[in-house]
Amino acid sequence: MGGGPVAGLWLAEERGALDALPWLEGFCDVRAGAGDGEWLEIHVRRPSALGLHALPHPAPGAFHLGPESLEDHRELGFPALDRPPVAQLALLSPRSGGENHLLLGHLALFLAERFDALVDFDGLLGQPSSPDDLPVEEEAVRLAEARRLVSSLPGRVWEMPYATYGGGCWYSHVGDRTFLAAWLRHPDFRMLP
Repeated sequence: MGGGPVAGLWLAEERGALDALPWLEGFCDVRAGAGDGEWLEIHVRRPSALGLHALPHPAPGAFHLGPESLEDHRELGFPALDRPPVAQLALLSPRSGGENHLLLGHLALFLAERFDALVDFDGLLGQPSSPDDLPVEEEAVRLAEARRLVSSLPGRVWEMPYATYGGGCWYSHVGDRTFLAAWLRHPDFRMLP
């Protein structure tokens, strides 16, 4: 369903995409997705409701919100988290482009505030999305660069291990809402595809 930026909302209790409907209806056109109805298709009518006044009205593209498995993370645990998540909702944009990254980030912040959720960035910020077949030295360089970037921002951020398809381990940044708000203002801001 993707191709553009993505964010995961890590929830402390079982919730579904339909729980977001009352919060979104005032500034979005929302409809249940095809199939089981667990996914919502979201078209933001008024980006200004998210604090974005420079985007076209209506905003470009659709976003999708629905359940996503935490199994890749559960396998390696949730180190340093006081409350491990019990569920995850994925927020996806099928298109890339700066406006979609910005709108997805602000929509993720809006939903994270209402769900009291942490935000999984689906990879290390400031780095290419996948470390497949990288030499160990290059992995260490990427980790150091990512750590430098996130340590310059307020809020809390964690490196959460996850199992890769090749049987290895890599990391995803997971941040609190303060961190995401600061990342949205950073000159290098970009969500990960």
